[in-house]
Amino acid sequence: MSAVASDPAFLEDSKIANPTTSAVASIQNTTDQPKITHKKNGKDVVLVPQPSDDEEDPLNWPMRKKLLIFVCICLAGFAGQMSPNSNQLTFTLQIPTYHKTQTDLLNSVAAGLAGWMAGPFLITPLAPVIGRSSVVFWSLLVVFGCQIWAAEMTGPDDFIPFVMSRLICGMFGVIPAIMGPGYIMEMFYLHQRGKAFAIFEVLIIFAVVGGGTLGGFIANTQPWPYVFWWTLGPVGAAIISVFLFVEDTTFSRDPKAVKRAPLPKAWLANRVATFLPGTRTQPVGKASEAASHPPGSSTITNSVLQLTVDQVRRFIVPLQITVTPITLLVGTFVFAALGLPIMQASTVAIYLTTPTAVGGYGFSSLQLAFFTMTAWVGIIGAQVYGYFFNDKTPLWVARRFGGTWHPEYRLANTILPGILLPIGLGIYGAALEYHLHFMVLALASFLMWFGALLALPVCYNYIVECFLHTPVEAAVALNSYRIAFGLMSVFIITQWQAAVGVGWMWGMGAFFILFVDIIMLVVILKGHSIRKLTVHVSKSIASTEDGTRIIVKKEQE
Repeated sequence: MSAVASDPAFLEDSKIANPTTSAVASIQNTTDQPKITHKKNGKDVVLVPQPSDDEEDPLNWPMRKKLLIFVCICLAGFAGQMSPNSNQLTFTLQIPTYHKTQTDLLNSVAAGLAGWMAGPFLITPLAPVIGRSSVVFWSLLVVFGCQIWAAEMTGPDDFIPFVMSRLICGMFGVIPAIMGPGYIMEMFYLHQRGKAFAIFEVLIIFAVVGGGTLGGFIANTQPWPYVFWWTLGPVGAAIISVFLFVEDTTFSRDPKAVKRAPLPKAWLANRVATFLPGTRTQPVGKASEAASHPPGSSTITNSVLQLTVDQVRRFIVPLQITVTPITLLVGTFVFAALGLPIMQASTVAIYLTTPTAVGGYGFSSLQLAFFTMTAWVGIIGAQVYGYFFNDKTPLWVARRFGGTWHPEYRLANTILPGILLPIGLGIYGAALEYHLHFMVLALASFLMWFGALLALPVCYNYIVECFLHTPVEAAVALNSYRIAFGLMSVFIITQWQAAVGVGWMWGMGAFFILFVDIIMLVVILKGHSIRKLTVHVSKSIASTEDGTRIIVKKEQE
């Protein structure tokens, strides 16, 4: 009997039926006595994917174990993501230290954004070699060192090293956030992923805003280096929690796939195998095959060649996913829907700290920190909404249309943010143009962040489910769209605002959202056909759960 069937905590959560169904049958034919979770509305939800009878299958782990790993990865993602932009609200305080302009210091924030974009393409290919958990652990250690590095750069000639610390911190700080979808896809069923993505992705963006807010509070009473020193606490806690509790979730459901050797059961031996360096967490591959043959043999030459080809492919797959038609369309939506709020977070200090005599609001760093808590409220509200509706809404749609699953059902949850975002952007632009009360800006900030964070987890969930076999690579691809607008805006905002005025700059943003709303509507209605075009980029990356039976009528007792 599988671990799923024998664990009381998981049975209470999902009430799995037919626990004796064979692993092969449950994988190959989900309509032949599929394992299901009972609901109270006269319908049953089929478990997708069907769990195997292998105790190594993360789907079979007790729910408390899954949640512990998930919480640790959430902490790692939060700590890593908040560190590169710790000074996003306080960079103006560094002008006297480095004798640079405000634009120069804003570029230090942009360096962190550039790291967020470039890092995943360069670092995530290591995951199939040493495992996701090891990549997360060592990335956090680099972030810890970069925060110390930045805090120590207090001399007038330290500006360039300081910017480098932000770039490197961004490259590694984003990695836990990129690895998270891999854990979600391997530990949770289809009907649970919406909640998981809502919690995880909203926490990641909360780190972007929250890190800067807390830095603003600290800078009100302490010198600016302390906005970096304080982050050592959460980053250190993340390092410890990952080392203590996170386990590798690598598991292939392909019966023909090469399986890895079981990891040691003893805790210390398991930690060494997982993190030092972590190669034992991956299936035995060409590297081990090459090492087993004598030097100079043709076998080792072929093995090394194949290993090189495999590694090159790991770098190429995220790029392939980035340019697939379905990713281009959804990515364009994310590009605008999250890029504009990121631009707002990166530039709000300019508008609010400018003296009132020259058209600003004259906020102190403390007042600015309090203002950004309006974004906190929007982000937390989006997380609550997503927890309750990101799974319920698509399952309701599936139930209405016969019980068969289509990934596009996820996108029903993008309709509300598509309405709220342009309203928020329009209010924000009008408030700045006519210097309205700062509470009008606060309302606009809430609407922007609430709308953006309703949409983002849904889009991540959808794209990852369009590329089931490469969830991390799919997250890398969408991350590039998420960051691109915010990074680009840092360099163009001055010229953009000068050309059209502050009001119309944000007003144009509202029209951009209306344009990408049309794109999202096309994906909702025609996504099934658009996804088929993926094979023209690569046949190996196209994999979905489209057409799977997800809702069945409850059997009569």
